[in-house]
Amino acid sequence: MVDVKYYPLNIIQNFQEILCVENHFKKEELLTLVENLSSKRLFKATVGEMVEEESNKKRKSNITFLDFGYDFLYEKLSIAIKHVNSVNYNKILYGIEPLQYTEYDSGYEGFYGVHVDVNPDTQFSMRRSLSFSIQLSEPESYSGGELKIYYKDKVAVASKKLGDITFFDSSYPHEVTPVTSGIRKSLVGWILGPRV
Repeated sequence: MVDVKYYPLNIIQNFQEILCVENHFKKEELLTLVENLSSKRLFKATVGEMVEEESNKKRKSNITFLDFGYDFLYEKLSIAIKHVNSVNYNKILYGIEPLQYTEYDSGYEGFYGVHVDVNPDTQFSMRRSLSFSIQLSEPESYSGGELKIYYKDKVAVASKKLGDITFFDSSYPHEVTPVTSGIRKSLVGWILGPRV
């Protein structure tokens, strides 16, 4: 008999600009992931080609990228991505960039100012089309650090619930407000589509 796994996904009936998928990952999976990531070397994040002093005015966080050894994560994420795209966004999507693990520490008031994930100057035939953020910290473990997404004269604040995945168009301006206590941990990703 084939073991069929059930992955709970939201039922979406109306188009949503900002979409949150809840409970896609088990808490144990995420806690194991965070424990594993704690041994990875993190690097100071920069913004494009900016010099460090200028970059620090726009962004303060530590990051690393996930490539090999995280197949379960990419496989489970692909289920959510295909689902939200087929029932909500209806975009042409080609693939995903390596996931970025990010820590915003209150010790240095980690933040990321308003920015977009699309680089209009890219020379490649593909560009970031759909962005997402996965919450890896319990909401009570830090203060501040809200992911705010700006669209159509509105502001959406992403869920802080552990494991929630917030999807949004990569062209939407967004920011992470300063973390005032604790550490905010997240995984962010970008799904590539055609240049249009």
